[in-house]
Amino acid sequence: MSLPVALDTNLLVRLLTNDDPQQAARVAELIDSSPACFVPITVVLELEWVLRGAYQLPREAIIRALRGLLQIRQLYLEQEEQVRQALDWYAQGLDFADALHLLRSEGCLALVSFDRAFGRQARQMGLSPAVREP
Repeated sequence: MSLPVALDTNLLVRLLTNDDPQQAARVAELIDSSPACFVPITVVLELEWVLRGAYQLPREAIIRALRGLLQIRQLYLEQEEQVRQALDWYAQGLDFADALHLLRSEGCLALVSFDRAFGRQARQMGLSPAVREP
């Protein structure tokens, strides 16, 4: 069994935006020719941030793009079930990073944050652990 290759954010940005068709084609070929490609959860987090911030894509387009990555047979996203859940919460209006932070805090009493809007939204959605101020 061969080891997977890990993909960095910039490769997935090229693939999803096609802003450099030659690089996008190289990434597609790499994925197609690899038995397995690993996407660290930190890359997924940064990818959403880049698509939202630098590319100013709307939430719906980002959700479609990330869900599309989940459909690629050779891609293995770290903590895939948490990424799927974070996308569901993101679709309901929660910030994507906040959703991942909360999901990765499973088993904790609370996620402590100064972000009042995050805490309010998490309470309204009935999410746990609780988000509270220090």
